Amino acid sequence: MHKGLVGTAFLGLLLSGYLLIAYVSPEPVPCVSGGGCQAAQQSKYSSFLNVPTPAYGMIFYISLAILASLWNEDTKNKILPLLVILVSSGLAVSAFLTYIEAFVLKAWCSWCVASAVLVVVASCMTIKLVLDNKNKPYAPHI
Repeated sequence: MHKGLVGTAFLGLLLSGYLLIAYVSPEPVPCVSGGGCQAAQQSKYSSFLNVPTPAYGMIFYISLAILASLWNEDTKNKILPLLVILVSSGLAVSAFLTYIEAFVLKAWCSWCVASAVLVVVASCMTIKLVLDNKNKPYAPHI
């Protein structure tokens, strides 16, 4: 088990779960950064294919938790490529949504920024795993 990734996934799951509950609630999301959360919640970017964006976050963090829980010396060569794909996808989506906040909505959602930070943390841990396993036998070449 990779405890750092499991912990990050747990925090992200709590965050996404809260945002999903808040998304379906008629009340505005409490936000440290003023009205940024409400602007994000009411934007067309708050859902994709009629699924709330926080639901995708929950899927991401659950998947991260599963892969991180299965991580060990025997499974790492099979899990590392999946982890790289998952975390890279999460980072790309997070970067896109951060761009939307900054340049389209011109409003910052503190919860969204917190999730983006967690994705960056997971990305850094994954990069370290790739580098640590780069020269070991049977490691994926990424």
